[in-house]
Amino acid sequence: MTWQTFLPDRTIRRLDILPGKPPLLAVWTRGDQVSYYDLRDGMAQGDLTLKALASSTREDDSWQAFVAALKAPNNATLPLVRSGDTTIYSSADGRLRLYHTGSADLYLEEEGQEAQLDAGGAANFIVLALDPQLGVIAALDEALKHHIDQKNNPVGAFDIGLTLQPELRPSLAIAHSGGAIFACDGQTLVLIDNGGKVLKSLDSHYYVGQLACSPNGNRLAVSDLESGVIRVYSGSELIPMHQRFAADLLERAQMENAQELSSPDGAALNALTINNQGVLAFALSGHVCVSETGYMDALPRPQRLL
Repeated sequence: MTWQTFLPDRTIRRLDILPGKPPLLAVWTRGDQVSYYDLRDGMAQGDLTLKALASSTREDDSWQAFVAALKAPNNATLPLVRSGDTTIYSSADGRLRLYHTGSADLYLEEEGQEAQLDAGGAANFIVLALDPQLGVIAALDEALKHHIDQKNNPVGAFDIGLTLQPELRPSLAIAHSGGAIFACDGQTLVLIDNGGKVLKSLDSHYYVGQLACSPNGNRLAVSDLESGVIRVYSGSELIPMHQRFAADLLERAQMENAQELSSPDGAALNALTINNQGVLAFALSGHVCVSETGYMDALPRPQRLL
C-alpha cells in the first residue's frame, strides 16, 4: 500500500488514520478544514469545513450538536478538533471529551457532565494527549513535568528527565488504553507507564520533529527534523527497527502510481501518523504520502551476548 497526493499552497497541519469501512486518512489543512482519503488507495472521500458557532457556551444545544457531528464519513469520531480557542480531544466512542481552553484550563465532559480538572500546580500545558479508550490524559507543562490524569482522578505530576530546548517542540503520544505514553523534548525520547514511571529513555543523535505511536503502542514513529529521515522504533524497548528518507518513500509512491515525479522543497515533515499494521502517513511540503514499514530499510537488532 503506497500512494501520494499533492496539495499545493496548503499547509498540512495534522494527519489521522481513522479505522472503519473504509479506513480513512484525515488530512487537516486548516484548523476548521479537513479532507478525507481512502487509506488503501488515496481516493478522495469528501471534505468538511467546520462552521464557527455564534455562541461558545458549551452548555448550549448548538455546541452539543456541533461536537456530536464531529465524525468522519466512515462514522469514526475525529480524535482532535480545534474550534476557536478550544482544542477538543475525543474518545473513540465520542462519550468522553477533553477541552483545553488555554493555559492550564482543562475540562472533562463525560456523558454530558462537565468538570474542571486539577492542573496540579501547572501554569500552562504545552502539549496534551488523550487515550481514546480509557480516557487516560497525559500532559507536559511549561517545565516539561509530566502530568497524568485518569478521567477526573489525578495520578500525579512527574519529573521524567526532559528539558525545554530552544527552538525545539516537545511532543507526546499515547497508546490506546493508556498502557504506554511516549514523550520527547526534541532530543530525548522517554517511555512512561500510566503510573508515571519511566520505563525507557533514549538520547537521540538528531533533533526530533514529529512523533506518533501506533494505537497498540508497539511502534513509535519519529521524524528527523533536519534530514527528513523517518525512524520507527519498537514501542516497548525504544530500539530502532526501520528507517528511510521521507523523500524516498514519496518517490516510490509516485513511481508505483505512475505519477510525474516531483521533489519536495524541504526536509522537515509537517505531520506523521502510524497504525498497528505499520502503515504510516506523513506530510512533506504539501505532499501527503501513505507508505508502509515494509518499504523502509530494516535495521539490525542488537543481539544478546552469550
